Amino acid sequence: MPKPDFEVIVIGSGLGGLASALTAVEHGCTDVLVVEAEGVLGGSTRLCGGVVMGSRSRLQRAAEVEDAEDDMFNEYMAINGWDVSAGPVERWAARSGETIDWLQDRGVPFYERLIFSGDDRRPRGHCVEGGGQAIIDALVSRCRKAGIEFVLGNRVDELIHTDGRVTGVRAGGEDLTAAAVIVATGGFGANPEYLAEHYPIAWVPGETFYIGADGARGDHLKFAAHVGAQVTGENRGLRMLNPGVDTLHEAFLPGWTVLLDTRGHRFCDETAPYGILDSLLRTRDNVGYVVFDDAALRPPAELAERYADAYKQVWPNHAKFKPKHYTADVMKQYEHHERVHKAGSLEELAKSTGIPAADFCGTIARYNQLVEAGRDTDFGKASRFLNLISTAPFYAVEVRPTAIAHTGYGMRIDDCGQVIGVDGNLIEGLYAAGECTGGIVGPTYSGSGSSLASAAGVGRMAGEAAAQYVSGARV
Repeated sequence: MPKPDFEVIVIGSGLGGLASALTAVEHGCTDVLVVEAEGVLGGSTRLCGGVVMGSRSRLQRAAEVEDAEDDMFNEYMAINGWDVSAGPVERWAARSGETIDWLQDRGVPFYERLIFSGDDRRPRGHCVEGGGQAIIDALVSRCRKAGIEFVLGNRVDELIHTDGRVTGVRAGGEDLTAAAVIVATGGFGANPEYLAEHYPIAWVPGETFYIGADGARGDHLKFAAHVGAQVTGENRGLRMLNPGVDTLHEAFLPGWTVLLDTRGHRFCDETAPYGILDSLLRTRDNVGYVVFDDAALRPPAELAERYADAYKQVWPNHAKFKPKHYTADVMKQYEHHERVHKAGSLEELAKSTGIPAADFCGTIARYNQLVEAGRDTDFGKASRFLNLISTAPFYAVEVRPTAIAHTGYGMRIDDCGQVIGVDGNLIEGLYAAGECTGGIVGPTYSGSGSSLASAAGVGRMAGEAAAQYVSGARV
């Protein structure tokens, strides 16, 4: 058999791709190529906030946060009703702290202070100084020092697949052979056709938008069909609430809002993590109404500081969170938009939204009683966020979870990152990491840093397995 052009070819240069490429070199490979479809390295990772979820890292231990070895895995599985691929999830979760240490040792600048990633019981969110771009800068520098080659602006058309084995890639009519190929092409959020087909609960024509790289077009699904790989995870990912007036991404609701369903009922702590809100809206027709009053937009002087403290999320790598849509200027700008309702009374506001006035007004009355009591005994929102909704005019903004931050439909992998075929056998020479994998994201996105954690963790697993496979091929 002739010697291949490269030992390992990695398709995609986000965190999953860079982690797998660098790990392959660290485990003995000498000829590794990273092929990137866009003209810039980093994929969607370079655009993200830069939080990586991890358990039992050096930083977590230094903060005196105690996590048992299987705590993160058990919590991840519980929040997803065990409806994920337990094997790869268990392995990357168990090694997640080790992966944080690995990133830190390779130049990724983490803050010492950790945050709560989502609804986890202990802080596991490791914040990167400089966000996602800092992750890319550190790993690209390390990859170049390790001799890894990069090719930009080259979209891979297909995998070379012969006799049940992947032996390279084809791009622009040129074939490049490899002993192993790692697919890390990201998701398909930039492909409207795939969104409509594989993430229909998030797809509203003319409204849905993607928070990610333009290169995330679902190439992995084309590869999977060509080589006979299993795919899984339809209608999985992460959606964030969108008022439909623009494509400005807003991750969290201000604490002084009330979120109602189409029946006029409150159903959550409005400061809940975005993954929880996504999951809750899924069972409520994917429509909600963000309700607040004029005091929230123009607080009286004596309450200005209280209204300014509107978010429980305080991240060391992020400026203080402030409302993007729920401001006096934006409400004025879009006061005639069909999704923005404004009225002089709650009864009129209910009529404008089409919600039965008795339910709507009853819910707000109940909420105001909880505010007066100083304790949200219905859903547990912290008392510092409880403010009366009593100052006219009143507002209700219709929101839908149509801002897509992550897609979870992709190739099924084993606990080493190797791709599984539709026949149940592992596809020789083919591995995957990052958003192009399926079965990792469940019904509920677990929290900030989950996608980067799995990208880095599974990337390392795939790089190790590919290097081991290449080593055997050398013999």
